[in-house]
Amino acid sequence: MNRHFLLLALALAIVLGGGIVYELTKPPSFYGGVVTSPASMPDFTLQSVNGPVKLSDFRGKYVLLYFGFTSCPDLCPTTLAKLQQVVTRQADWTPQVQVIFVSVDYLRDTPERLDSYVRNFSDGFIGITGTKEQIDVVTKEYGIYYKLNTPDPQTGFYSVDHSASVLVFNRQGEMVLTWPYGLEVYQMASDLQELLKH
Repeated sequence: MNRHFLLLALALAIVLGGGIVYELTKPPSFYGGVVTSPASMPDFTLQSVNGPVKLSDFRGKYVLLYFGFTSCPDLCPTTLAKLQQVVTRQADWTPQVQVIFVSVDYLRDTPERLDSYVRNFSDGFIGITGTKEQIDVVTKEYGIYYKLNTPDPQTGFYSVDHSASVLVFNRQGEMVLTWPYGLEVYQMASDLQELLKH
C-alpha cells in the first residue's frame, strides 16, 4: 500500500513538475500579430517640430509606430488615446516606450500642427511628417496603405484613407508585432508587458 502510494505521489510530482517547466519555457502568447522573422526595418528620417527624427534614434526603447492624419475623425484619436493609456499603465513603462505618429497628410499636417495634435494625448508622443516623396517611400517600405481623396469642390476638405495598425518595434529596431485596429487597451498592455520582460 505504501509503495503504491509512493509511486502515485512520484507520478503526480513528475506531472506537476513537467507542467511547471512547460509554463516557464513555453513561448509567450500575444494578442497582436506576431512577426515570425523579426528583422530591422529600413531607417527613415522625417520632420518633427524640433527637427529631423530618425526611427533609429530610439534604439534601446520599444517604439509604437502609427500612421494617420490630424483631421482623422475616429481611427487616429481612438488609437492614440489607447496608446496613451497603454504606455502610462505602469510608471516604469513610459521611459522604455516611444510612441511616434507619422502623418500621411503631407498637404495639411505641418510639424507644428502635428506637435499640437499629439500633445492632446501625451507630451511624450512625437509627431512627424514629410514630403509626398518621403511619405511614399516610408509607407511602401513599411507596408502602409494611404490615399488622399478628392477634395470637396465646395469646401476643399478631403478625407484620407489609411492603414490603421500599430507597428511595434523592439529595442533593436526590429518589428515584432502588429496591433490591428480595435484591440483593447488591456490586450496591448499585456503584449507590451510580455515584450518588456526581454
